[in-house]
Amino acid sequence: MTCKDRLTELRRIASSAAGSTESEPFDVEGGEALPPPAQHQQIQEIIIEVERTRAWINDIIQNTLHIRRLHSDPTYHTNSVLQERVDSLITASNAIGLKVCGALRQLEERCKSAGSAAAGRITRLQYAVTRRLYADALEDHHRVLQLLRDHQLRLLHDQIRLTNLSITDEECERLLDSNNISFFVDNVEAETAQARLALREAEVRRDDLARVEEALKNVRDLFLNLAHLVAAQQEQVDSVEYYALQATERVEYGGQELLKGTVSRRKAKKKKFGLILCLTSGFLIVLLVLIFT
Repeated sequence: MTCKDRLTELRRIASSAAGSTESEPFDVEGGEALPPPAQHQQIQEIIIEVERTRAWINDIIQNTLHIRRLHSDPTYHTNSVLQERVDSLITASNAIGLKVCGALRQLEERCKSAGSAAAGRITRLQYAVTRRLYADALEDHHRVLQLLRDHQLRLLHDQIRLTNLSITDEECERLLDSNNISFFVDNVEAETAQARLALREAEVRRDDLARVEEALKNVRDLFLNLAHLVAAQQEQVDSVEYYALQATERVEYGGQELLKGTVSRRKAKKKKFGLILCLTSGFLIVLLVLIFT
């Protein structure tokens, strides 16, 4: 079920209600009056927490886009500065992801203890929307990391085939770990000798591959946590969907009742007009009879 993001509207309502002393606060979803002023404070805290969480999610999205731009640079595979920047962005995204998981757990606890008041409904709605945004951001980040690794591995195989080298898959993975997969710098012979030396010393240069593997493991753990959160909140999501369907049915029923009322009012007007016409005609007939008699 798709959840509507109403954070902007809720922020506007909360700010206007907090600054007003005469008007009674109003619930956006159900049309109910909210108890001041503790309810306003609770809603304001929820909005601030959701804004902070979404700012972290936006940082992950921006880091993913930056990684994509850096990898599209033609000099990426021979530029160690760009490779280090990509590694730092991956590490930063993983740290931000852990913060978002903690914030989502806090929102989950709020949802459990919020009840059925307006603040509870707002908390559940914002939690569902924020969780979906986080899932999309994680999926895109994981996709970019996998594309980066696949592209490097494909380029490495192509260069190995051009140099007529024979290495095992394990040695190829170790060479990929070094973040230096360019075989052609000055001449083929010198670069071939350097590549063979790198293969013999590949045991020393496993740090980069370990970092990439650790990043993939962190992403996998984040997906597992997200799956657990989805399973835990499935009943509440179904409840929200049920009430949404009930509201849709009642709106349709109200439209039908309004249509029936309009038809009844038209019939009443016609009957009233006919009665007035009959009375007027009778009066004229009696008046004409009295005049002629």
